Amino acid sequence: MTVFILPKIQDKRRCAPGGWASMILRAYIECPACEAPVILRVGVARERQPFAVACPVCQSTIRGETIEADDGLPRFHLPGIKKLPPELPDADWKVVTTYGDLPNNPESGEFSAFLSAYQTFGDGPFQTYLQHVATVRWFGERVDALEHAYGFYLREKWDLLDSVMTRHFAEVWPDKPSALDRHTLIHRLLYMLVLAMDPKGMYPAAKYETWSRSFKKHAEFSECAHSIISQPDFNATRRRVFEQFIGLLRNYTEWMPTLAVTHLRAREKPIPEGWRVPLGRIDSLRDAYRQNFEVSCQMLPLIIRLQNIAEGRAPDVIRTPGITGEWEPRALQTKDYVNNINQYIKAKAATKEAYLNRHRLLRCYWNSAFSRDVRNSIAHAEFDYVMHDGIVTYKSRKVPYYVFIEALIKQVTLLAFWLDLCKLYAIYGSRWDAQNGKFMGLN
Repeated sequence: MTVFILPKIQDKRRCAPGGWASMILRAYIECPACEAPVILRVGVARERQPFAVACPVCQSTIRGETIEADDGLPRFHLPGIKKLPPELPDADWKVVTTYGDLPNNPESGEFSAFLSAYQTFGDGPFQTYLQHVATVRWFGERVDALEHAYGFYLREKWDLLDSVMTRHFAEVWPDKPSALDRHTLIHRLLYMLVLAMDPKGMYPAAKYETWSRSFKKHAEFSECAHSIISQPDFNATRRRVFEQFIGLLRNYTEWMPTLAVTHLRAREKPIPEGWRVPLGRIDSLRDAYRQNFEVSCQMLPLIIRLQNIAEGRAPDVIRTPGITGEWEPRALQTKDYVNNINQYIKAKAATKEAYLNRHRLLRCYWNSAFSRDVRNSIAHAEFDYVMHDGIVTYKSRKVPYYVFIEALIKQVTLLAFWLDLCKLYAIYGSRWDAQNGKFMGLN
């Protein structure tokens, strides 16, 4: 087995105290809606950084971006927005602040989001957190190469896969990769991203719990996996999962600020009152959430087949009608029981989720990524978001916007989990000798 570690990722200009991570760019502007004088403060985290803030007077949206000028320093690009002289007489200046990669408290006035996060985390944990941010950005900046490489992997274009991985990810790719390397190393590379996004370790815990089913009956699983990967739907579903994954990674700047919330929760530290995350494209993120749920539901039959094999049943058989004591989740009524995979695939989502009852850690992972309350809320037209307050509202329920984005971050790692599960099926399926009816082992 090849073991690798990515080189330590550090961009001192962006991450170190005193660098871009703590630089506040300031502009004196007139609100394009109500013409109020506003001091716009943006914490700069990268060369090109779009932003949207609410006017502190009329709550209208002010949009712009920071860009890197020829001298290497950041500048504002504010099309259609009038700049005002700082010494404007009798101006009742209102301050609005946002930050690219961290939450901020808009009521804090001059207080830096960087310093707020530093004090909240503490020195050591905050430096570790910045490394996680740098890792996510490292992957985000290589998203095109990753998309190309995984596309070649799915199509089994091995020479092209080797070429792309050698050019862009030489740290992890051997000169002469084996067949097993080609299946595993690209997923171990993705695991480096997951480590930065999954501080509670839900991915490795659920993986061990799920993968252990395959170790109990190698031959039976290999035969089942061979039949699955031979079906056209397998690669089509795997491609859809990857498209969702790569789409969210490509838009990592939309959810990056909420990563701080995820890491604080893992440390069991309270989220500072008043923390807001910059507005993302909530409509597209909402659509991504729904699609992530759909493709994840399509992956669940692979989990069920593993469990069936581990418990001594045929892969597609869940229970025998009329025989009690078989796989019958307590959360379901008798009328909702399913007997085989075909019925399971056609069942409603709540029924599918109930059959994760023998996967305690995976069920916890699933629930954290697809909270039923959030899922049901965003499905309705009454779903609303007020940028000034940072609150998502559905009827009488009010949830901070970052709670919605937290779920998306967990979905990114869950999508990587599904890709890894498909890899498991692909490896075992390729090791089944259909002609002689035997498992050829993994070596």
